[in-house]
Amino acid sequence: MKSLIIAEKPELAKSIVNAIDGKLNKNDGYFEKGNYVVTWAYGHILRLKTPEEYDKDNKSWDMKQLPIYFKNWGKIPIDKSRKQFSVIKKLINECDEIINAGDIDEEGQLLIDEIIEYCKFKGTVKRIQTSAFNEDYLKKALKNLEPNSKYETWGKSANARAIADYMVGINLSRYFSILNGTTLSVGRVQTPTLGLVVNRDLAIENHIKEIYYDGYSDIDINGNIVKSKLEHKDNITFKNSEELKQILDSFLNRKLQVSIKKQIKNENAPLPFNLTKLQSHISKKYKIKPDETLKITQDLREKYHAITYNRSDSQYLNEEHYKEAPGVIKKVLSNLNLKLNLDYNNLPHSKCFDDSKVTAHHGIIPTAVDLDLSKMSEKEQKVYKEISLFYLIQFVEVVKKEVTYLETEEQQGYKFKASSTKILDEGFKKYLDRSNNEDEESVLSRIKDGQYSGTIIKNDIKEIETKPLARYTQASLIEDMTRISKYVDDPEIKEILKRKDKDKEGENGSIGTSATRASIIQNLIKRGYIKEEKDKVISTELGREYYKILPDEWKRADLTAKWWIIQEEIRDGKSEQDKLLDSILNDIKNILSTRDVSKFKLQKNYKNDKTIVGQCPICGKDIIESTKSFYCSGFKDGCNFSIWKSIAGKKLTKTNIKQLLENGITTEIKGFKSKSGKQFNAKLQINDGKIEFLF
Repeated sequence: MKSLIIAEKPELAKSIVNAIDGKLNKNDGYFEKGNYVVTWAYGHILRLKTPEEYDKDNKSWDMKQLPIYFKNWGKIPIDKSRKQFSVIKKLINECDEIINAGDIDEEGQLLIDEIIEYCKFKGTVKRIQTSAFNEDYLKKALKNLEPNSKYETWGKSANARAIADYMVGINLSRYFSILNGTTLSVGRVQTPTLGLVVNRDLAIENHIKEIYYDGYSDIDINGNIVKSKLEHKDNITFKNSEELKQILDSFLNRKLQVSIKKQIKNENAPLPFNLTKLQSHISKKYKIKPDETLKITQDLREKYHAITYNRSDSQYLNEEHYKEAPGVIKKVLSNLNLKLNLDYNNLPHSKCFDDSKVTAHHGIIPTAVDLDLSKMSEKEQKVYKEISLFYLIQFVEVVKKEVTYLETEEQQGYKFKASSTKILDEGFKKYLDRSNNEDEESVLSRIKDGQYSGTIIKNDIKEIETKPLARYTQASLIEDMTRISKYVDDPEIKEILKRKDKDKEGENGSIGTSATRASIIQNLIKRGYIKEEKDKVISTELGREYYKILPDEWKRADLTAKWWIIQEEIRDGKSEQDKLLDSILNDIKNILSTRDVSKFKLQKNYKNDKTIVGQCPICGKDIIESTKSFYCSGFKDGCNFSIWKSIAGKKLTKTNIKQLLENGITTEIKGFKSKSGKQFNAKLQINDGKIEFLF
């Protein structure tokens, strides 16, 4: 009997088939080759049942129904995936062994395990590593299968979290919506993310400007004039310019003993990207939004097989990656048409190669495949090149610097200091954008080590105004989601959040995951809680008011910390999912039992415009018109489908929207504009829940 491989997506299934020897037979929904049958899901093809699918009375929102809770949370196939699910179920019923080929993370484990469980399979289940899609990697992976039982608790942990988030959504979203007569949404990650924006905006608006001053003096050292900064041993801040002037003038024309010291420093290459670091980098350099970068990396991985797992939260690589590096480097250099003078038999061993810091994922790096970059879009090329460069520089020499320090003798608690950095070897920086080079070389670098006599010949005072915090961008908001613990006051919660991320470089007390943060921000925009103005993310009046009325325990990161402890117990096999769900149910009941609900009510009527224009192609619920988009009313149940009212500079009509929803495609629409300003005509179609052009 052949083994059945269930891949997370069709692209991975095709890659696995290419890594198998034998004659290929293509069938409807699966392949046969060698000793394997290979089929695929489309991500999650099962979903949690809605409350009304347990009891039709739950369809109407009523306080009497709350809390909504089921001892056994059921799942059913997603409508659009029913055909493929039927194929998978038939194949499962015919096999004795299944190989789980989900992504190597908790969610990837769950989405295959839940299919196996739903189909009540009782045979042998194995696990294949799927970090990369290239043929050589998958050939090795097929020879090194592991028992799926080793990872089953990963899936159970993800399942518990999914149900817990769903419980919060269907109960508290209904509760606050009914109380306020308008659709409102509560989420474990969404709400503290909104809090980041609201609190940042309030801090900016309440900022009180302060002025302080820095003092500088030019010191003549044997004809070399060095600008140095005045400092006090107690780090005094100078808030009075006249007082500072008197201090500086007291040194004018005086001779001081000056000490010059030099130090050679090496600067290591930045680590390879994880998804958050990549999104931030691409946003700053190319103004590409984080959610678009995620989509691009998905295509680079699945369509081109050009990079490894793209939703990674790690920046480190295994020692095995170091051994494979010569082959990967040569392919990547050829793809980019670059040359590096490397000794492939003695490559530098970057600190990124550290098995102890690689858990489920490793950093995002290019794969050893031949690519024709001309077949990629301009944005795909940019993202691929940045990922590749941050991999290649791991094998280039470090930056070597000579830093020269100046320090005068101390008098009345004051001394002058200066430094200058001279680059001896640019190392890896030759291959990176150096527009933000912080290293500055001055005449100080020309002075040798030693003791000198210097004369103060000129003074200068610089006025400095304290600035408010910067408004968030989507990229900087995602970065703060990775370190939200710094805004947490409770030391125990702060410690738990940090412990959760102890092995993740670039994550330090986070909420959300690399894969979900961009979509959480998009949902906040879609729901009208935040808005984007000239790339800045700002809270709306509704967002501020809503955040204000939510109970403290539901708008802080504390829930993530509390849940994580139990999720880890589930992942380690020490607890069952009911421990988490029972805990959440108690928290929900505490809110529902509140007697004085006036504090949970908005001060203003924000009644929604619920114009229904069609049904959602993902979940079948109503599509509702809002100010900027048409969105699925099932967002409270986790459906993220939406259509922007304006696409590529073209405002869509309701006729366009209705065509798209009813037929999955529009007639040709005229007047779209490309980024370069050129007009073009195209149809719009819905493909896998996304709106795409069809030419």
